[in-house]
Amino acid sequence: MSSTAVECDPRPVASRSASQDLYRLLILRKNGSELLVASNRPPFTLPCVEVPRWERVTEQLNEAVRNRYGISAICLFVPESWDTTTTKRPLYQVMETRASASTVPDEMDWLALESISVRSFADQQDLLTVKAVLGKIDGFQIQATIEPFGRPGWIGELVSWVQSEIDLHELRLTGPVRQLNASPTYALLRLETNESAVWFKAVGEPNLREFPISVALSRLFPGFVPTVVATRPSWHGWLAMEFGGSTLDEVPDARAWDQAARTLARLQIASLRTTDQFLADGCHDLRTDSLLASVDPFVDVMSQLMEEQKNSPPVILRKSELLTLGEQLTEALSDLANLNIPDTLGHLDFNPGNIICSADQCVFVDWAETCVGSPFLTLQYLREHLERLQRKDTSLNANLVEAYETEWHKLLSPEIVSAAMSLAPVLAVFAYAVGATVWRNATILNEPTTAAYLRSLTRRMHLEAIRLRERRHTCSS
Repeated sequence: MSSTAVECDPRPVASRSASQDLYRLLILRKNGSELLVASNRPPFTLPCVEVPRWERVTEQLNEAVRNRYGISAICLFVPESWDTTTTKRPLYQVMETRASASTVPDEMDWLALESISVRSFADQQDLLTVKAVLGKIDGFQIQATIEPFGRPGWIGELVSWVQSEIDLHELRLTGPVRQLNASPTYALLRLETNESAVWFKAVGEPNLREFPISVALSRLFPGFVPTVVATRPSWHGWLAMEFGGSTLDEVPDARAWDQAARTLARLQIASLRTTDQFLADGCHDLRTDSLLASVDPFVDVMSQLMEEQKNSPPVILRKSELLTLGEQLTEALSDLANLNIPDTLGHLDFNPGNIICSADQCVFVDWAETCVGSPFLTLQYLREHLERLQRKDTSLNANLVEAYETEWHKLLSPEIVSAAMSLAPVLAVFAYAVGATVWRNATILNEPTTAAYLRSLTRRMHLEAIRLRERRHTCSS
């Protein structure tokens, strides 16, 4: 992965590689009182870097600044662009370095922000953005508990707090901080110690529920999730020990998928008595009654979205087909209810990147999309990912299913498990669609990409409902 650093041309950006984005950087130091500029005398320009598109922007920017300028910095936030005269507006990123005595390359300097004037910058867009950023930072200082990660100085507070907490475990911070994501309300960082690294994660709206859920999971189900060693409630953040391993999609041994399925079943069985607590903590309610209550409203919304689709393909489902789909979903949910399978914890974002495996253990991370409902739906999401990665080897999926079912056979009969697994493909798609709740938000539904995605999910439900009917017909004949 490479990044190219360049000095900003004050003229508007005319073109850019389709795989690269150019960012103008507002790198602050000394609690936001000084700004790094790419010249020794006015009019100043801002340092810039090009980073690969479609990758973690935060990590790419931090790496580019370190490689080009020798500065260790973190990202704070992305300011608004104030140039409304062109569609090719420059991208900006506000960053902060803790090193007050940082040396910088020739032809660059630190500018005291209290001294800026209308003639300070070669590009007036830069001046407007700097002024807007200063006002934004003042707002972050006032709302320090609501948007704590937009203000300069928070990283120093975090490092001091982390060290005080890991002192209890005889650990000390030893290396640089790796920042994976950044926003005023969200943080994800890896901090190296003399032994195992630790991770700090904090969340804001709309994922505040992930904070109490992650803490509760660590307390109730040690060994299934990373161990939380400290919490910072004012930031909705928690500190966890790193689990040594690789994400499931990076493990070459296919048996790791079986281990993940087996571990999922064991966690779900262990969660049987705790579902009320997790519902109270805000996880998605995908119990059968809740799903049944969503069928008709969801079909109504999808009917409207299908009518709004202008081009075909993809296929536009008719009103009659959607009504039939609603009837099929209701029937499938009623059949599931009649199986009397207890509700358990589930995970709507159960993908290989959220499963970390060692030689003999798996842990599950990123619980923002925790749900309570039929356990077999979560396994279906994992099966979908395996099929995408291993299309030609159907035995891998069969082995995964067997590993999962074996654990549930200790509690349920093979007939009940088999019936639930047959219903899972169509109900998993429906639960995923309604669990996201965006289909209830009229404003978001006006976004073309959201509407197209929901239509795609509905077409998939339609297909799975047909397959379910065909399986039943085959079994009865």
